[in-house]
Amino acid sequence: MSIALGMRRRGFTLVELLVVIAIIGVLIALLLPAVQQAREAARRMSCTNNLKQLGLACHNYADTFKTFPSGAVQSSSNGYVNAWSWGSLVLPQLEQNNLYDLMGVTKNSMNTPLSTAVNSATNLGMVAEIDAFRCPSDTASVLPSCRNVKNPTTGVAQTGCASGTSVRAFAGGTPTPVFLQTSTTNYVACSGVYDTQVFKNNGIIFNNSKTGFQSMTDGTSNTFLVGERAEYQGVGTWAGVAAMNANATSYNANSMGKVSVPPNYKDQTATTYGAAGTMWDGFSSNHPGGTQFAFGDGSVKFIAETINFGNSDIALTSIEAPSDPVNLSPTIPTPSVLGVYQKLGIRNDGQTIGEY
Repeated sequence: MSIALGMRRRGFTLVELLVVIAIIGVLIALLLPAVQQAREAARRMSCTNNLKQLGLACHNYADTFKTFPSGAVQSSSNGYVNAWSWGSLVLPQLEQNNLYDLMGVTKNSMNTPLSTAVNSATNLGMVAEIDAFRCPSDTASVLPSCRNVKNPTTGVAQTGCASGTSVRAFAGGTPTPVFLQTSTTNYVACSGVYDTQVFKNNGIIFNNSKTGFQSMTDGTSNTFLVGERAEYQGVGTWAGVAAMNANATSYNANSMGKVSVPPNYKDQTATTYGAAGTMWDGFSSNHPGGTQFAFGDGSVKFIAETINFGNSDIALTSIEAPSDPVNLSPTIPTPSVLGVYQKLGIRNDGQTIGEY
C-alpha cells in the first residue's frame, strides 16, 4: 500500500479569513441597531405601563377623595415649608401601604415641615426605589449625587446641584436646613404653563390643588396629568417637595413640572436654577424623539419634541430669566400665542387643541 505523501489538508487562507471577519462585522453592524431599537421599544413599553399605573393611582385617589392629589399641601405664612408630594399621597393606590405607613404620611399634618415630620425611619422610606417611578431608559442613580440643592432664602439651586433631588426641610420663619436624602423619580405631575398670577394653577396637579373632574373643562383626554423628566433635566422626587414659599408660587421642580419649554429641551448652559438658558422644570425623556405623558383620562401618549410650541421666542424670553426665581413675575404671552403643547398642559383654557 502506498501513501501519497504530497496530499495535505487545506485550510483558510489569510484573505478568506479576513473576508469572513468582514462579513460578520457587516452583519453585526446591520443587526445591532435593530437589537437596540427592540430593547428601547421594550423599555418604552415598560415606561408606558408605569405611567398607566400612576394615572390609575391618581384616578383611584380621586374616586376616594373626590379630587386628584395635591402636588403639595402648603399653608404656612412664615417662610419656606416642605411638604409631602402627590407621589407620597398615592402610595396606597400603588399597593405601597407599608411604605406609606413607614413614612408616616397620615400621622403628620400636611402642614408640618418635613424637618419635624421626618425621622430616621421615615427617611429610610423616602430613599426606597419604586419601580413605578422609574423609567427603564434612564439609567441614572436612584439617589441624587448632590444633596444641597436649594438656597434656603432664595430658592435658587446651588452651583452644580441643579437637579433638585433632595428635600430641604425648614422649621419656623428663619430657615434652618435639614438635609434629607430622597429617592428620585422620572415622572412629575403637570401643574400647567406659567407659574404666575396670569396662568397660575392651570394644570391638574399643583400646590394646594383640589382638582376634580368637573374642573377639567377642556376634557380629560386633552389635558396632561403626569409626564416624564429625565436625569439630564433634573429628574424629580416622589416623596416630597422642597422650599415652597407662603403663597405657593415658588419653582417646585421636585415633583411637578410645567409645559413652559418644548419636550426634551436641553439648552442648559448654566448650573443655577433660574439662570438664562436653563429650564429645570420641564418634561423630557431618554426616548428618541419625544416624551410620554399620562393624560387626565388615564391614557398614555407619546408627544414628539417637534410638537407645536406656539411662539417660542415670546414664551422662552418671558420665563427663562426672571428677576425673582421664587416669585416669578415676568411678562406673559397672551393665550393666542400658546402652542398645542402648552394647551395640553392647561385643563380649562377653552381653546381648540388641533393635531399633534
